[in-house]
Amino acid sequence: MTEFFSLLRFALNISDNFSLTLSENEWNEIFKHSFRQGLVGIMFDGVKKLDKTQSPPFNLVMQWTALSEKVSGMNKSFNLEAKRLTELFASRGIRSVILKGQANAMLYPNKFSRLPGDIDIYLEGGKQYILNVLKEMDLLDESYDETYHHVHLKHNDFGINVDVEVHYRPSSGFYNYFTNNRLQKFLNENLKKLQLSEDGFYYPSMKFALAMQLSHIQKHLFIGGIGLRQIIDYYFLLKNSTEDDRLTIREWLERVGLINFTKALMWVLKKMFMLREEYLLETPNEKLGKTLLNIILNGGNFGLYNAWEYEPNIVKRAFYRQVNKFKLFAFNPGEYFWMQCYYWTNVLKKLPNRIRNKTWIDTDLKQQNEQNNAKN
Repeated sequence: MTEFFSLLRFALNISDNFSLTLSENEWNEIFKHSFRQGLVGIMFDGVKKLDKTQSPPFNLVMQWTALSEKVSGMNKSFNLEAKRLTELFASRGIRSVILKGQANAMLYPNKFSRLPGDIDIYLEGGKQYILNVLKEMDLLDESYDETYHHVHLKHNDFGINVDVEVHYRPSSGFYNYFTNNRLQKFLNENLKKLQLSEDGFYYPSMKFALAMQLSHIQKHLFIGGIGLRQIIDYYFLLKNSTEDDRLTIREWLERVGLINFTKALMWVLKKMFMLREEYLLETPNEKLGKTLLNIILNGGNFGLYNAWEYEPNIVKRAFYRQVNKFKLFAFNPGEYFWMQCYYWTNVLKKLPNRIRNKTWIDTDLKQQNEQNNAKN
């Protein structure tokens, strides 16, 4: 993976040069990892800066070019949709803010190279008010269930095929009831000051983004996996933060149980992305950091490439998931405990129906995870 990270740092302007000359097989490996991590557009930014003598094979460049152009087009569509939604809800007197995705992309050297997943838009007013408004406007996609923090919109009538999640809570939060309450309170307090982007949508304060996305990365790590795309997002958040932003988050971490996970993340950012000490939120922990990096590299974007997800035997697949989830205990023991409580409560709740239908294992769990993890 040395060549992969060297090119990634070069693509993101973290390093000034890429001095390696690679074989066709090495280029194919880099492309494979780029695809699995959702970094095809970003990595191609690096390829375009290479000397001709260092370029990948012609056929691979053509394939890479096509995918990169697709990513760029998606970003333009997503920005247009974010602006349209902002104006649409503003016409109803509802303040909105774009979370993660397109807001993060603005911080990149090339804002059109980050692969978007969906649009997450937070609307003020509380769950019931927002649901009533969406139903009144005939925007709610009722084929999706309501979750703790969001619902889905129908695709619009203007030909832009973009998945949109409307949040009535700013974050999916934690399994831990107590730390989740502290998180939601902090996020709501830091949603008061919004900024308008040049693309016509509002984005939140840096304090909000740092807290929300740190908890978001940990949540996805616990429910299925996390990829380098979200790690790079956090790198650029930190690089664009102020000392006051970072001080606030440092003081807040222990209250929500994120110390160990943050130490692991800081090790990855320092080791693989050369993030300077001044930007770190915690002292890096090498042991936890290496574990986190291995999970990221083995599982790919949101853990969709974990080997056990392709185990045909559903009993074995469920077993392998639980065994591998135990690796997460050291990152956040409290969250791991609450996650297991949540999991087994749901297993027992569904048990009578499974016995009745002879479906002993929750066979739709993989599909549910994939739907959740495919989102940004």
